[in-house]
Amino acid sequence: MTERILSQLTIDRRSALPIYQQLQQQLEALIVDGTWRAKEPLPSETALADRLGISVMTVRQSMAQLVHKGLIYREKGRGTFVTPQPLDHHLQRLESFTEDMHARSLTPASRILSFKRIPAPDAIAADLDIAPGTPVTHIRRLRMVDDRPVALHSAYLNYEGLTREELEAVGSLYTLLEQRGVFLTEAKETLEAIAADQDLAVLLEERRGDPLLKIVRISWSQEHIPVETVTAIYRADFYRYTIWLKR
Repeated sequence: MTERILSQLTIDRRSALPIYQQLQQQLEALIVDGTWRAKEPLPSETALADRLGISVMTVRQSMAQLVHKGLIYREKGRGTFVTPQPLDHHLQRLESFTEDMHARSLTPASRILSFKRIPAPDAIAADLDIAPGTPVTHIRRLRMVDDRPVALHSAYLNYEGLTREELEAVGSLYTLLEQRGVFLTEAKETLEAIAADQDLAVLLEERRGDPLLKIVRISWSQEHIPVETVTAIYRADFYRYTIWLKR
């Protein structure tokens, strides 16, 4: 990967644009268009300087600009890496995590941590408009993108008959529900910022205290029956919500 990318870098010594800006712009373009992927290492400053026939100081100047723009980060003793860029999620369309990732040409996956029928706790019963203690299906999943953990979903369903094996085979809970004739057509979401506790830090490969995005969604069927309430915890470097306002 590194060699293929290095071969795309060129320096035009006749250009009026300073050499450090030429390098910065080329590296930035490779990062923004996804050619150089998140958390992939960049070559050392010395390797870049030797490859392009420029000074290490010039390379360092380019790198400093990219660090300032938040496109790369340095880890002491390890090197320089591409900063993961958060995905924009627009609050306009109800879609599943799987649908969202496929629309972005990403590869989603899930690891089911638990799947069971339980009596609905009071808060869950209120969200689903059922009596406390009514049996609901509780599904806890670690959501992955390109083999990287990005979210933890804890969903409660006012629907019975689904099996863990079916969900593992289909992958998308919404798709599985639609196969049963249940179509979720509207939802309410509440967003807040939280800090990672020890369990979340381990599951999401973050550090304890790192910022996370917590989203609570209640979804209704076409008959306006509340079917699902889910608490989703996202890595803050993965998801960014955008809301369009008009006056």
